Amino acid sequence: MDVTESVHFNACYDGKSQLTEANLSRSKDAKGTTVQLAGLILICAACPVISAMAGSLETVLLAYTASILSTSSLVRERRAQAVCASNSHQSRISGITEHPSTRQTTDIFSFLCVATGMAFLGSLVGSSSLEVIRQTLLESYRAERVDLLVGEGSILGVTAIVFLFAGVAASFGLFPLHSTVQNTFNSVPGGLAVITTVLQRVQAVVVLWRVVLSSMPGFESTIQLLCIALGVSSCIAGAILIRRSESVRGLASNLWLTWGGIALISVATGLAVETPTDHQPAWQLPTGLATAAFALSISTVAVGMLLGIERWLFKNKRPIDFAEELTGLGQHEKLLALAVACVLLTMSAIPPLPGFWCAAFIVGNAFQPGVESSSGATLVPGKSVLTAVVLLLISLSALSAQSVHFLSLMFHREPIRRFKLPDNTFPVTIILVGTSLLVWVGMNAGTVLTWLHELPL
Repeated sequence: MDVTESVHFNACYDGKSQLTEANLSRSKDAKGTTVQLAGLILICAACPVISAMAGSLETVLLAYTASILSTSSLVRERRAQAVCASNSHQSRISGITEHPSTRQTTDIFSFLCVATGMAFLGSLVGSSSLEVIRQTLLESYRAERVDLLVGEGSILGVTAIVFLFAGVAASFGLFPLHSTVQNTFNSVPGGLAVITTVLQRVQAVVVLWRVVLSSMPGFESTIQLLCIALGVSSCIAGAILIRRSESVRGLASNLWLTWGGIALISVATGLAVETPTDHQPAWQLPTGLATAAFALSISTVAVGMLLGIERWLFKNKRPIDFAEELTGLGQHEKLLALAVACVLLTMSAIPPLPGFWCAAFIVGNAFQPGVESSSGATLVPGKSVLTAVVLLLISLSALSAQSVHFLSLMFHREPIRRFKLPDNTFPVTIILVGTSLLVWVGMNAGTVLTWLHELPL
């Protein structure tokens, strides 16, 4: 081997060594990032459990703080990972600076509101124990003897409820603090977007259920008013934004907003109604909380399916557009188009899919008497609840009209583009299982009612 060949060999060897070291470094970074994401997801999942088992306001506040911090870190790490995979310097800068200040401001606002609300609640009773708070308010506002009643709910309690609702509104995905959740839908991969938004909503639900609904008897009128106001505004805002949705992700985020409002209206319809003591008749309407749990479960499955379909069809690293990519989808991918149709019809409350039964339960509970009549000592349905239900039905009608438009594009138009579907069949299996589950739940309303009656709500 002469000198020239030796130099060439050494150069090639050094080049291969550098490439191998770079590949190993990237592999280690990917593994480290995966472990970090898994740890953050585990923390997000553990926080609602801790909040549900908490016995004091401090524990609930710490769990809620850990939840919003871990969620922000999870979204930021995943966004940074996606940016590092890009070769464009401009993409790197825009990805790192995308929505950080808005999310940080929202997180700080949420923490301050929740902490202030809990401080007011602790000042009202003089204790941070949830059981002591519940027992004290129960004896004050629902005493066995009329002469022991202290009158209407204290202004401290009302203020605490307002602050708590304002604090969890962003995590719940309610209007007008829905932008954080919608940014998560639009900037994070589909699977992680579902996990993040679902865990955020579960955490918000647990805080409201554990602190407000379970520990503050006597403040039902205030809770009902806030549920109606936030629920109706979210339904109307979601219905308006759905009319402007063009991508699958945008549609999923607006459906999430709309059905968050539906869940709150479900709670409002059951607050003024006495819980039945006999749960044996299968036809008996579920309680407001059980209906809300049903609505949240339906929306989670449907939105998860929609994002799963979008992720599977992900093309050229950009969102899937209904008007272009999904036009004529039913002509060549019938099973996939039927899955999308099942999701849209479920969220539009079209019978016999489960969304229809959820709307029927809400309407039925709204007409149950729970408010004293002004003309006599009788109970009548609440006017505010009936008004909220009417607005809910109008929002669902607008959603149905947009769903019909999307279905028309998929089934009655010629395809503009054709997808080259991946060979991986696992996502298709998950999508078909979700579709079968929605259809089965809609066709077995009696079984679902029995399950709802057994919920400890």
